[in-house]
Amino acid sequence: MHEGHIEQLPLICPRCRSPEVQSPLELQQIFKRDGGFILEGFLVCSFQGCQMAYPILAGVPIIVKDVEAWWNAEQSKLSSVACGTPQIRVYFDALSQSEPNRHAEKALLSTYMESHYATHERAPQGFGGFADSGVFWERVVDIAQPDTRHKHALDLGCSVGRCTFELARFSELAVGIDLNFDAVSAAAGMQRTGTVSYERRKRGRCFETVQMPYSPPQNALFLVGDALDPPFLAESFDLVAGLNLIDNVSLPLVLIGQMDALLRDGGTLVLSSPYEWRADIAERAEWLENDALDAATMVRNILEGGLFPQMGLKYEILSELLDVPWVLRHHDRYWSLFLVHLIKARKRELAS
Repeated sequence: MHEGHIEQLPLICPRCRSPEVQSPLELQQIFKRDGGFILEGFLVCSFQGCQMAYPILAGVPIIVKDVEAWWNAEQSKLSSVACGTPQIRVYFDALSQSEPNRHAEKALLSTYMESHYATHERAPQGFGGFADSGVFWERVVDIAQPDTRHKHALDLGCSVGRCTFELARFSELAVGIDLNFDAVSAAAGMQRTGTVSYERRKRGRCFETVQMPYSPPQNALFLVGDALDPPFLAESFDLVAGLNLIDNVSLPLVLIGQMDALLRDGGTLVLSSPYEWRADIAERAEWLENDALDAATMVRNILEGGLFPQMGLKYEILSELLDVPWVLRHHDRYWSLFLVHLIKARKRELAS
């Protein structure tokens, strides 16, 4: 996290937030730096009745309502936690309840990095150009490109940061949040080092090191946070993106409502999803589809206000693509191909 970014956009305590109390977080302790980046320290709620402390680990602020619950759920999957200062080690040791299991998270991180930054020259012949991750990102950039430069842009479910970096190229500040610490810390690490570096899974337990130069913009901020309870004031952003996220949260409709709340009038919403609903993530009753409407049609109708009018959504659909190829490479013999619905919409101003 670059120290200057905390002054550009208020971060709000998700534990004590309410219509009456919206307490900005203050940077009160810094234990480790790397140039202008803060690697370890604490952000503290400024409300005297709360004073909740949120740790900064590997350059990533962790701003979730229950840090202990997040840590005990995620710790077993983390592959990149390395606390360099005693204060941070003591903090996390007090939360620990389990030992790390690195393989599954290492394999998942490989898949994320490949889908965001690799070109897949060795893709299966039948995949053709679909396997080039650049195709998907070109479509995203084309559809998200604004007429004028944004002040603040938000990438919900940012994973390893490709969309956040792309949004930063036409924003004063782009913010990426995700609950997966390994993914967010990889993005923050690329920003500091200017290098894409990860362990690429070849097969089974076999990984190979991949390193390549990358020039990410510096006007990006990455943090661990919950897309269903984001630590920001309402109407803070000119653009809010949620790529391949809506089918990866427990409450998809709530996610749309949160995105709308964070977006200024006249702002831009960018959504994409293959709508690969999973019962272990969201109950079937929460899936945004039914026998009469497929998910793409239902999401469009929700945004335009035809469905769930009580949400008060009134968006104008600006662009829409129904079958954008998106490939995930799990290892040399395991690939997944999805066809993604990509949509761009403008939030109508109250006067209209």
